[in-house]
Amino acid sequence: MADCQVSPEAVRYDPAFSREVYALENGPQIKKCMQCGMCAVSCATRASMNYSPRRLFNLIKQGKKETVMKSNTMWMCTTCLMCKVRCPRGIAIVDVMHDLKNLAIDQGYVTHPQAAFYQAFWKEIWSRGRVFEGGVTARYFLKRGILGEIKTILSMKDVGMDMLRHSRMPLLPPRKIKGLGDLHKIIEKARSQRKEVS
Repeated sequence: MADCQVSPEAVRYDPAFSREVYALENGPQIKKCMQCGMCAVSCATRASMNYSPRRLFNLIKQGKKETVMKSNTMWMCTTCLMCKVRCPRGIAIVDVMHDLKNLAIDQGYVTHPQAAFYQAFWKEIWSRGRVFEGGVTARYFLKRGILGEIKTILSMKDVGMDMLRHSRMPLLPPRKIKGLGDLHKIIEKARSQRKEVS
């Protein structure tokens, strides 16, 4: 229902942030949004988002950088692609959300727990070429601060023990993949191309 609220104040547009987002690889797609709301009704995690994708796009157009970057909308996206499938303009909303996540990490907007998870997951892939659940978990809690996350750790101990008992989470990390250096080259090439686009 928050999407339907109308502010009595005049909207002040700040085009600097809009231009910054439009310069991202998938940023120009935001301009195609006609604010129909199909993404909001299609999104399985909409109820957990601060703003629907439609509303987030509108905030980007207004140049509301702090509101956009501090929102949890892009972090709550599960990349199910239902929004893209149902969007009448065919906007790749998931790709826009990925770009916004990268921008948020690059600029230090990483207070949401999901941001810490993304960073932990990425570092695990970078260091091994594959995922080790124990490594991701340790990196996540170190990033979030173990003291602040004690309650979370204790509340998840039963799940962790069940995973260990059913061999779903190995105690020892797997070997690094062969050709990890080649994987790093591919990633660095992709990063440099992303910078060239923006």
